[in-house]
Amino acid sequence: MKRSDIPLNRYASTFVKEARLRRHLSQDQMAELLNISARCYQTFEEGRCGIGGQTLCRLLVLLTEDERNAFVNGLLTEVWPF
Repeated sequence: MKRSDIPLNRYASTFVKEARLRRHLSQDQMAELLNISARCYQTFEEGRCGIGGQTLCRLLVLLTEDERNAFVNGLLTEVWPF
């Protein structure tokens, strides 16, 4: 993983974990919703790897409008505050 990706991975994995917990889902259940393996999801949630484009699209569909807005706003303020 590139050093420049670390803040993005940390932010995204924390956000997704919180969304999963709000829905009272296990890691296995969230992985199934995202159509990825449970192991892949676990490594993502731990911040050890990034999330792929297709998985990100599935995630955005699962989020509520408020959650999507919060996710993007967090990217703008916490990850890439220009």
